[in-house]
Amino acid sequence: HSDEGLKKVVHFLSDKGVGGARVHYKLRDWLISRQRYWGAPIPVVYCDTCGMVPVPEDTLPVLLPEKVDFKGEGESPLTTNSEWMHTPCPRCGAQARREADTMDTFVCSSWYYLRFPNPRYDKAPFDPDVARRWLPVDQYVGGAEHAVMHLLYARFFTKVLHDLGLVGFDEPFSRLIHQGVITNQGAKMSKSRGNVINPDPYIEEYGSDVFRLYLMFMGAYTDGGDWSDDGIQSMFKFLNRVYRLIETVQQKPPAGSEQVRSAELERIRHATVKMATQDLERFQFHGAISRTMELVNTLYLYIQDVPVRDQNRQALVASMNTVVQLLAPFAPHFGEELWQQLGHPDSVFLSVWPSWDESVLRTDTVQMVVQVNGKVRGQIDASRDADEAVLKPLVAENEKFRKYLEGKAIVKFVVVRNKLVSIAVRE
Repeated sequence: HSDEGLKKVVHFLSDKGVGGARVHYKLRDWLISRQRYWGAPIPVVYCDTCGMVPVPEDTLPVLLPEKVDFKGEGESPLTTNSEWMHTPCPRCGAQARREADTMDTFVCSSWYYLRFPNPRYDKAPFDPDVARRWLPVDQYVGGAEHAVMHLLYARFFTKVLHDLGLVGFDEPFSRLIHQGVITNQGAKMSKSRGNVINPDPYIEEYGSDVFRLYLMFMGAYTDGGDWSDDGIQSMFKFLNRVYRLIETVQQKPPAGSEQVRSAELERIRHATVKMATQDLERFQFHGAISRTMELVNTLYLYIQDVPVRDQNRQALVASMNTVVQLLAPFAPHFGEELWQQLGHPDSVFLSVWPSWDESVLRTDTVQMVVQVNGKVRGQIDASRDADEAVLKPLVAENEKFRKYLEGKAIVKFVVVRNKLVSIAVRE
């Protein structure tokens, strides 16, 4: 393999002392000055006597003037404000001229995360104690187009600040994830194509929660997805279904404590919490919503099949609470309203995220795939950890496998515990 060959060549050269591996970065000088209004002013003045003089630290920051003319003639708009441009020289007091160029906005965005935890701190750019507590950033979310410039610049700034002893970390972002692109009929949205989806009409018709929930459900977060009017309508119907579920249970409160169906409901609730939580942590939002939908379906089957007088109140209330908590991050207004409707005095976002119990997830039976001569022919329910002696008669007595086995000799019967039965037969 070429990669392995290259490594061996590098090792050979290194051993001989005539070469080795080295990383080369394709970096170019960064010209940070811009001839425009928006940007951090470059804090220097030009004096005929003293030359270029830095603005004293106690007069920072230099603030942009509000009265400027935007002529669009190539020079900085700041030059049109004579009062701002002309200022005393900090060194000799003679008349001096400010620098009219401003810095590239990447200069600001390269360290903004240090300012976010303490926006009102006025003694320095950031509070070192607050930075020590809150930073580095746990999760950065952005487009892939950020990788080459913004993220690289942010690393430069952070490493310099770290070398100066001003921060205790040398990487600004602990984890990075890029969001996908939402397309329209398979094409990237753009004004030139005229295929941009305006969210306003959809939010007006369905509400922001439905819109947000659909965006999260339409595909993997890192992949994006293709916009569909039918899809957002389906999400609207789903939230209405959740609302009707809670309304139905409140109108006909459960009055019993049956144990069989409610035990299965509890198992599915714990499984939903586990998988949805893991999906959230992996940014697989569509998976978390899908799991919640499955729990809603299970709840509907429960209240349809079990009479009200027998319905287990504790299991039913726990499941409804869980549904609302799992939906709240995606549909915050909807979640807040239903949480209050369920009788909770505080915000759903002050509640403790639901947890799961592995012992509840364990079942006495498992569903196993059955293969005959390498082809999947169906599934069977079997007791957990069942061996060949138990599974052979189960398969033989099952109607759907009989036609594949009758009149044939079983050459091999392989069991992959709790997962698969593979049977090899011959005429």
